[in-house]
Amino acid sequence: TGGQRIDLLGARVHQLPAIWSRLVDAGFESGHAYGKALRTVKSCVGTNWCRYGVQDSTALAIQLELRYRGLRSPHKIKSAVSGCSRECAEAQSKDFGVIATEKGWNLYVCGNGGTRPQHAVLLASDLDSETLIRTIDRFLMFYIRTAGRLERTAPWLNKLDGGLDYLRRVVVDDALGIGAELEAAMAHHVANYECEWKATLADPQRMARFTHFVNSNDVDPGVVMVSERGQPRPAYEGERSADPAEPCGVPVLVGATR
Repeated sequence: TGGQRIDLLGARVHQLPAIWSRLVDAGFESGHAYGKALRTVKSCVGTNWCRYGVQDSTALAIQLELRYRGLRSPHKIKSAVSGCSRECAEAQSKDFGVIATEKGWNLYVCGNGGTRPQHAVLLASDLDSETLIRTIDRFLMFYIRTAGRLERTAPWLNKLDGGLDYLRRVVVDDALGIGAELEAAMAHHVANYECEWKATLADPQRMARFTHFVNSNDVDPGVVMVSERGQPRPAYEGERSADPAEPCGVPVLVGATR
């Protein structure tokens, strides 16, 4: 996808455990796109493959993704890391984005795309990696604790009394004295993370949810799949009377490469 994620389209609910099993065995983890949580952290190629890169953006993106994966929040969280001011990863359109500088990292927050795009704002400049992580920890936990349900970071900031100046005082300057508490909450999340795919496969009670009907193992006969470019998709209204290319009762094997 445009966010450097892998989408597996056309799978049906009863096929998900088999798909997850293959992915887990291959070393994949859930991308949490089904929840209000962090998506993957987009990055450019950074110093390793680009002559313009001034910091290793790819390594930082991996570090951020591993730290904040699975973090549940009022709404989805998007992030990116760019290795220079050319901004190939589009960090300034994310809920929190990082752009490399000669001295460290600039942290931008509360960006948004979609139908009401909003440019992210600069929260802190030229941070070393340790300070950057601490600042993001505080920002995310403060957002999670104070935002309304289904409220993205951009509208949350717009409604926040005192706006960016207040947010900077709380997160960067620790004006409320809650910085350590916010950091501890994030540390608890990091220490207790588990891959939800893997946990579901090991739990018979969770596995029982992945059926079309609670009292039958049959699949829903009203769902007709057809093949397009070698992949299954739901049939349009005019295609439903024709014989489906992928019969309802036949599992569709979906694979992905690492």
